Amino acid sequence: MIWPFFFDSKLSRSEGRRVPRALSVKAPSLGEVAEAARRAGYRVEVDEKAKHPAHWFDYTGRVLVYTEERKTEVIRKIAGELLKVKSAGKKRR
Repeated sequence: MIWPFFFDSKLSRSEGRRVPRALSVKAPSLGEVAEAARRAGYRVEVDEKAKHPAHWFDYTGRVLVYTEERKTEVIRKIAGELLKVKSAGKKRR
């Protein structure tokens, strides 16, 4: 399970960010995280209504990634693609 707040640059590690600040982005959306996971080559399923127990007040949703890789490797690959997704979104505007 991959949660959007894993990549949020506004959060500290103790608040749930799972990647270094250099790989994090500002306010990643569920759609952006799902797109980044697809671009990284993973088969994904989006659960829009899910909320993390530590963030029970926020319906951020989650992305289910089907792979045999370690979660830390998956998160890093998705973070790299998420940077590209976010920068492509800025260029379109």
